[in-house]
Amino acid sequence: MAKKRKKKKSLWDKIGIPVLAGGLVLIAGGAVFLAKDSLFPDSDSGSSTALTKSVTAATTAPAVTEAPATEPETTTTTTTTTTTTTTTTTIDLKEILPSYGEWAKSNIVIADRYEGDKIRALLPFYSTDSIGQMYSGVINDYKEMVGKDVNVYNMSIPLASTYYMPPDMSDVFDDEAAGIKNIGSALDASVKNIDLYEPLLAHISEYIYSRTDHHWQPLGAYYAAQEFAKAAGVPFAELDSYEKCVIEDFCGTMYTFSGYVKELKEHPDTFTYYKPKNDYTIDYYNNSFTAVDESRGHDLFFDWVSGAGCYSAILGGDTDIAEIKTDVHNGRVLVLIKDSYGNALTPFFVGSFEKIYVVDFRFAEIKMKDFFEKIGATDILFGMSISSGYTPGQIQSIQGIMK
Repeated sequence: MAKKRKKKKSLWDKIGIPVLAGGLVLIAGGAVFLAKDSLFPDSDSGSSTALTKSVTAATTAPAVTEAPATEPETTTTTTTTTTTTTTTTTIDLKEILPSYGEWAKSNIVIADRYEGDKIRALLPFYSTDSIGQMYSGVINDYKEMVGKDVNVYNMSIPLASTYYMPPDMSDVFDDEAAGIKNIGSALDASVKNIDLYEPLLAHISEYIYSRTDHHWQPLGAYYAAQEFAKAAGVPFAELDSYEKCVIEDFCGTMYTFSGYVKELKEHPDTFTYYKPKNDYTIDYYNNSFTAVDESRGHDLFFDWVSGAGCYSAILGGDTDIAEIKTDVHNGRVLVLIKDSYGNALTPFFVGSFEKIYVVDFRFAEIKMKDFFEKIGATDILFGMSISSGYTPGQIQSIQGIMK
């Protein structure tokens, strides 16, 4: 019998913060101080819960002492004084994490339905270890196929439900953090796994996931792309170097999926995306990579989208194969094999690779072995939602286009 993953039993486990003695918890490289029993507000006092992140920075100031002039030889002694400055940032978990949830259509959870802009619709996640390992096996086969001279990476992207499940429903879905680790543990050592769980956890107070759509926000994709760039050893542009673009009144897919929960429409998202400022060109090829689809134009961004289609502001959809040529001259050619989650990653690679090819495995009608050789791939990233790595049909599609 296939082994089912254990569900987590508490919100502390769900957000995955490791707790040490005295209530000290660690999160993504910083020290966070919080007493575990203060996670929920005191029902009598009404006090809120605060997560306090303590960042320590050391500054060095040399102090120079010169020897007396009467000495026959003048010597200089330098001592170093280190001053430690502690900056404390307080994060109020009550403002970030939902308080309660309820079921909607299609096994979707609606969190904080009556709390204004805190409302959030969450996709279900179910997993079986053997299926995740099947996915890993396919990625391993790709690595074996392309050999040692081509870098292969996996990025299993968490859903919003990984971080924002309400405490009264924290055990209704399977554990995505464990699901990501299961996939990573079955990958060959020659495949570089980009585990996003903790890097994104460090930013849960930011707008990294949409509330009314099943996708992440481009800001979440930025932090993910940053982790990938570190693993790939390529340059990576700071967020403030991009042009920030905003589309208001984004009521996404979860409004429909949930059976039209009216509060979602009453409290829409803002879709914020970022345009790189370096030079690049883009062509959209048909899904057999035989001809440029001129009807798609030559823009990476589709600023005119609105309503439920705001996520399509990047790439405009999934069906074509995108070819991006940049002003980066490092000889690196990236192929991003993705589902729709990968779309939001694409702009953040424009400053890192000389060429980028974006291929959606669900629509491609090519054989990847021939494609890799034709375009001279140096790097291959499987960047897709964690759900794709636990869906047999998706795994079969990835395998089916291999060779």
